Amino acid sequence: MSDPRRHPDWEQPADRHTQLIDPVITVQQLGRFEVFRKLQTRIDHALVFSTTKGGYVAFLPPHRPGSTRGYTAVYEVDMGVHHVRADIELPSDNDAHQFVVVVELSWRVADPALFVASGHRDVPRLLLGELEQTARPVARRFAIAESAQAEGELLRALPEAGPLGRDCGLHTSWTVRLRRDQENIDHQLRMQAIQHGTAEQILTEELGMRYDVQLDQRARRQDELTTGRALAYGGQQHQLALQQQQWEHQQRVELSRQQAELQRVEAEKIAFYQWHLEQGGVHGWALHLAQHPEDSALVMRTMREDQLQMIRDQMSLVSQVLSDGGAERHELQGPKQLALRAMNDILNQRLPGVPHEPAPPAPPQYPGQIAPQGPPPGPPPAQPPAAPPGQFGPPPTFSQWEPPPGYGTAPVQPPPVPEPQAGTGTDDGRPQP
Repeated sequence: MSDPRRHPDWEQPADRHTQLIDPVITVQQLGRFEVFRKLQTRIDHALVFSTTKGGYVAFLPPHRPGSTRGYTAVYEVDMGVHHVRADIELPSDNDAHQFVVVVELSWRVADPALFVASGHRDVPRLLLGELEQTARPVARRFAIAESAQAEGELLRALPEAGPLGRDCGLHTSWTVRLRRDQENIDHQLRMQAIQHGTAEQILTEELGMRYDVQLDQRARRQDELTTGRALAYGGQQHQLALQQQQWEHQQRVELSRQQAELQRVEAEKIAFYQWHLEQGGVHGWALHLAQHPEDSALVMRTMREDQLQMIRDQMSLVSQVLSDGGAERHELQGPKQLALRAMNDILNQRLPGVPHEPAPPAPPQYPGQIAPQGPPPGPPPAQPPAAPPGQFGPPPTFSQWEPPPGYGTAPVQPPPVPEPQAGTGTDDGRPQP
C-alpha cells in the first residue's frame, strides 16, 4: 500500500517470489479525523484494520473498505503459499546420538486478522517450534539405530497434536524424514562397505569355485574327448598296420608262389629242351621249327646237308671197313650186315639208322614226376592232352610229329659209290682201299 502524502510506519521490500518470514508487508497508522481516501494495495493481499476498541477487521481480496473512519491502523498481509525446508535435531535415547529431521513445510495465511492479532513475525520458526515440541518426546523413546521406527511413530504422533499454526490463523502442510546423525551414518556406511566387501569377496570365492568346477569339468571332458580320439586313432592305426602286414604277407606269399611257379616252369623248360637236345638231329630241328616256322627253308636245307654229310661219312666208313684186310671174315659179318642195311636204306631213300616202323619213344621224366609202373592199360591216345598255358606237355613222339610243309618233296640223292679200280681188288672181289 502506498500513499504519496504519507510514508508507512513499516514496510519490507517483497514481491511475489520473495521468500517471506513475516507475511505482513506494510503497517500504517491512520489519522482520527482524516478525510476518506482510497488505499492503493495489491489485489492478492488482504487488509486488516485495527479499531479503537482493540479489535481487527479483515478485508480479503478483492474486497476493500468504503471508508477508513473509525480505524486506527491498517496491515497489508500476503495471502500467498510459501515453502520452507529446514533440518532440526531430535535427541535419541542416548544423548550422545541425535536424530536429524528434515522438515518440508508449506504455509499460507488463512485468517489475516487472527495472524495480525497473534503478533508473530517469524512464521517458519513458529511452525518448526511447534513441530519440535511435539516430536521431541517421541524421538526420546528410540535408539539411534531405530530411525525407521522413530520416523513411523513421529508421522503418527504429529497429526494427533493438531495442525501446525492453527492458533495463529495459518494453514500448513508438512512432511518429515528422520535419519541418524552424520557420524552414525558414516559409521553405518563404513560397516555397510565392509559387509559389502565381505559379501563381494564371499560371492567372488563362491563363483570362483563354481567357475573352477566348470573349468575342471570342461578340462575333464576335453581329456575324455582327447583320450577317445587318441584311442580311436590308435585303433585305426593298428588296423591299418595289421592290414598292411596282411597285404605284405599276401604279396610275399604270392611272390613265393610265382617264384615257385617260375622255377617249375623253368625246370619243365629245361627238361623239355634237354630231352629234345638229347635226341639230337631231327628232334632239335623240329623244336627250332616249331618255335620259328619262318626258318623252314633254312631247316630243310641244313637237314639235307646234314643227311648228305652223314651218308658220305657212312659210305666212307663202309668203304674203309670193306677194303680193310686186317679183319677176319667172321669179324666182318656184323659190319657187313650193317653196311648192306645202310646201303639198302640209301637205295630205298630212307634215312640211315631209322627203322621202317619206328616205335614211339618213351616220354621223358621231368623233375618231381613219378614214373609209371608197367605198360599203360590201353592203347595210347592219338593226341596228347593240351598243356595249360605257361606249361609244357610231354614231348611229341615220332609218329605224332607232322613234318612242315615242303618237307620230303626234293628227294635226297645218295652220293655215288666209287667203282673198284683194276689191280686194286682182293681175292674175295672187295675193292682195295
